Amino acid sequence: MKKNSLFILFVVLLFFVGCGNGGNDYDTYGDTDSDRNDDTADSVSDEDSSDTAVNPADTDTAAQPDDDVETPDEEKDDTSETDDDAASEDFWSTCEGIIACTNSCTEDDSECVNSCYVKGSDEGQFYYRRWRECFDSACAEDKTAECSAEKCAEWDELCNVAAAFEYELTIPAPYGNVEFAGNFSFILNNSYPTSETQLVYESFASGKISSMPLTPGGTIISFVRTTADQRDGKVVEVYQIPYNTSSQTVGNPVVLLKIKADSATEGNHTVGVSDESDARLIVGEVDSKFNFSCYHAFGIGSFKIDKAVIETGSAGKLSFSSGSAELFNPQNIPELGGDATEFLGVSSCSLIQ
Repeated sequence: MKKNSLFILFVVLLFFVGCGNGGNDYDTYGDTDSDRNDDTADSVSDEDSSDTAVNPADTDTAAQPDDDVETPDEEKDDTSETDDDAASEDFWSTCEGIIACTNSCTEDDSECVNSCYVKGSDEGQFYYRRWRECFDSACAEDKTAECSAEKCAEWDELCNVAAAFEYELTIPAPYGNVEFAGNFSFILNNSYPTSETQLVYESFASGKISSMPLTPGGTIISFVRTTADQRDGKVVEVYQIPYNTSSQTVGNPVVLLKIKADSATEGNHTVGVSDESDARLIVGEVDSKFNFSCYHAFGIGSFKIDKAVIETGSAGKLSFSSGSAELFNPQNIPELGGDATEFLGVSSCSLIQ
């Protein structure tokens, strides 16, 4: 009964969001329209915090100045504002840390900017909002550290803006790992589950990205469907989706294994980022419409399909009992020359977990 109730909630959710496009945002592979500049605040969304759910540029309720909040006239504590300290949680809670974090966001990615902002302390958020208000107004045509220092001196000093603009996140390669094992006895035809028999309540991909597990605690829903995308044509998609029973919402990260239809056969197969690979493994965050809004990692490795009957309905079967892959953040995929966000046409999720 419990699983059935969870499934009903899951189906209702998919119905109301319109099912999205099945994560095919990645079909923009090879596009080079995105223009990211890590050296200036152009890498921070122009909409920025004022257009996010938190509204950091306009909302004072989250961090009103009080007796514990330092003002520009008070002495600044620089203990958390060095590169040696930057990896600590304390650093990311500061105004400098918020700005440095947003430098990992692509242009106009307000969700990424917001995720950086909410990691800030009350003080860090307050300083950031005040600096951002001044910077967006006074430096709209010159989004540089020099303009910030000249036009927004008080908040610039408190936020250590010059250092924040220059800060570069260290992205390890590989960024994580995954192991495969799954067994499915139903294949959907370009659709999402409509009955409990069409999905399984367990993962097919286990591992982690950085310190974030691919299978967070709670309910996991997995299913298989056939569909087509612009790059690979006909594919077999295997989804792994966390489900938050408290908020009754799809959770993150979502794992998607996209197997080319011609390669969905018994035997050993490759997973990678090249067009020659048999499959692509994607780990990312989905939005309220079930589309990928950003990408944590892409996998490079191999897996073995033990049984493959690619027919829609209950006659369909897909199982794999072995295989593994290394995970690479799109900002550091050595096989693609390092930062591959423009080549892949994707936005990287914030690296600050």
